[in-house]
Amino acid sequence: MSIFRKISLIVIIIAILLAFVSTLFWRSPDYYTNYGKIELAAPLLTTDEYGALIDTHPRPYIVEIETQSSGALLLYGSEHTQDPNDPQIADIQTRWNEFHPTVALVESRLGFFVQGLQNPVEEYGEMGWAFSLARKDHVPVYTWEAPREREIQYTLEQYPREQVALFYILRPYFGNFRFGKPDDPDAVAEGYIRERSDYPGIENTITSVEQINAIWQRDFPDEADWRDTSDQFGLPGYLGNIASSSGEARDQHFVRVIIDLVQKGERVFAIAGSSHAVKLEPALQGFWSNAQK
Repeated sequence: MSIFRKISLIVIIIAILLAFVSTLFWRSPDYYTNYGKIELAAPLLTTDEYGALIDTHPRPYIVEIETQSSGALLLYGSEHTQDPNDPQIADIQTRWNEFHPTVALVESRLGFFVQGLQNPVEEYGEMGWAFSLARKDHVPVYTWEAPREREIQYTLEQYPREQVALFYILRPYFGNFRFGKPDDPDAVAEGYIRERSDYPGIENTITSVEQINAIWQRDFPDEADWRDTSDQFGLPGYLGNIASSSGEARDQHFVRVIIDLVQKGERVFAIAGSSHAVKLEPALQGFWSNAQK
């Protein structure tokens, strides 16, 4: 066998191995940002307007839209879970199979995952399950989140740098607390500090757990310790206000991603916490009611 043929064979083998490995490992879904200016016919619900509905709207909250073109939307507003036996997991799969999506949108960026060694629901909740369905059916997946720098800049225009840094460093801790308190909260927080201390606009603002402790004791002396705080029913003080502003930035981006993809004829299966679906519905229904007049 000639050297050229040997090299070609090696290249082919390496390509096959890389293709196989790529089926075992997840990478975070890409952002979707290539939409133009989109004017909404109706506004999204505000945080206060949603607050009046929070105890009464169904969970999951489903928004379905079929347009006169080939585009369509199924927005699945979930109750966050990491339980593979939660009825929502089977429901998501049933609706996915019946809807036949051509593109999927998931909340969060997810992260590293090894197919077969980890459970997508236990690792990333219902978002992980939707992502796994998309991969199985070779459907492209995007995160519906706004690029981080865009969201942070929006909040920095309204709140001091230190407050914004505290929110973004501890946001995943508050979100995960509803599933149980970690054995070592300080170690978890240190991990978030390492991951997030270089976020654009808040670089190196908070560099230690001791600094978090001092800020918390100064700003929230009458609240539970940050180690015992969940975002399930809102966050204290300015953290709750920043969460609202962050949510507004995310939702304004999310609704435009959906509209752009559906206008392009895609069948969009989008999944998000139920509050997002409730807030977006008036704007989505209003847009297509106005477009089809």
